[in-house]
Amino acid sequence: MSVYKPKKSPYYHFDFTWQTNRYYGSTGCKLKRDAERYEARERTKAIHGGGNAAVILLDDACGLYEDKVGDLPSWADTERAIKHLIAAIGAAMPLRDIKQLDLMHLVAKRRGTGLANASVNREIDVWRAIWRHAADAEFDIGRMPNWGKLVLKVAEKAPRELSDAEEVSLFSEIREDLYAFCEFALKTGWRKSEVLGLRWSDIDLGARTAVTKIKGGDVVRRPLTQDMLVIIANQPKAGPYVFTYVAQRTKPAFTDKLGRKHPARMKGQRYPMTDMVLRRPWAAALKNADVTEFRFHDLRHTRGTRILRTTGNLKAAQRALAHRSIKTTLRYAHATDDDIRHALEVSDSRTIPEAPNRNAKKA
Repeated sequence: MSVYKPKKSPYYHFDFTWQTNRYYGSTGCKLKRDAERYEARERTKAIHGGGNAAVILLDDACGLYEDKVGDLPSWADTERAIKHLIAAIGAAMPLRDIKQLDLMHLVAKRRGTGLANASVNREIDVWRAIWRHAADAEFDIGRMPNWGKLVLKVAEKAPRELSDAEEVSLFSEIREDLYAFCEFALKTGWRKSEVLGLRWSDIDLGARTAVTKIKGGDVVRRPLTQDMLVIIANQPKAGPYVFTYVAQRTKPAFTDKLGRKHPARMKGQRYPMTDMVLRRPWAAALKNADVTEFRFHDLRHTRGTRILRTTGNLKAAQRALAHRSIKTTLRYAHATDDDIRHALEVSDSRTIPEAPNRNAKKA
C-alpha cells in the first residue's frame, strides 16, 4: 500500500508506479482503509490500461482481508500467516498468477521449518480465506487453488489432558509473575487470547461475570467462580488489562522479524501479558516438570474434559468453553484407561460360577 495524508489535506493521497508510469492523486477518502481500497482500484486500472478487469495483488488482497478480520482475537496468528505468505510469494504478485505449484512449494517450505502439520494447515486456512474473500469482492483471482490438495494429514487423537500429578509438577515450575495467568486459563478453560485480552472494564464483580470476545468475534458474558474472582482480585492494577508480567530486564524498543513493533521495557516494571512473554518460561516449566507433548491450549482441553467427567453435562461444557457447536465439545468426551477400567469393573457385577474341575475323578 502507498497511501499518505499531506499536511494541508484532510484526504489521503496515493502514489505508485506501474511499468515505469507514475500514478498519483487524491483518493477523496478521510479514512486510511477506504483510501487503500481506492488505491487498489487505481492499481487495477493501471495494470489493465484503464479496463474493468478486477485484478488484485497479493498485498492488496491481504489488506482487504485484514479489513474483515483485523479486530478478531485471532488476528495476531492470522497476521503471522499472512507475513509468511507475502514473504514467500511477493507482495506485488497478482492473485490470479499464483499457481497451485507455488502454494505446494510454500507448504513444503513451512513444513521444513519444523512446524507441525496442524500448524501448517491453520496457515492454509488463512490463505484460503484471503482468496475466497477476494473472489467474493469480485476480483479476478484466476483459478481457485485446490485447497484440499494442500491440506496435510493430521493424526486424530484425543485432546491432551493434564493429570493431577502433572499439574502439581508443572505449576511448581511456572514463574511467579506468570502463575496467576496460567492458573486462570486452567480454571476457566478460556482460550489464551481471551485471557490475554481480559480488561478490568470487562468484569462485573456484582454479577460475578466477565465479558470476552471469543473466536469468530462474538462477545459473550461468562460466569466467574469464587476461585476465579480471587485470582482477579489479587492482580495488581498496572493498566487496563487484568494480567500483567514483571519485565525481567531493561531493553529498548525494537521491531521483530515479522514487522511487529515492541515498546521499550524497564526491569521490574509491570506490562500487559503477551504471547511472546509467555513462550519461553512456559517451555522451561514443561521441561523442568518433565511434562511432554503438552501445549498451553491443552489447559483448555483439560478443563473441558474435567467438566464432562465430573458432570456428564455436554451443554454446560459447551457454554463454559463458548463452543458454537456441541460437536466441538464432543471431542472432550473421550475416555481414559481409568474410565474404561471403572466401567468394566462396575458392569462386571454378576458372580460367575466357578468352572467345573474336569480332571476330578468321577465318583
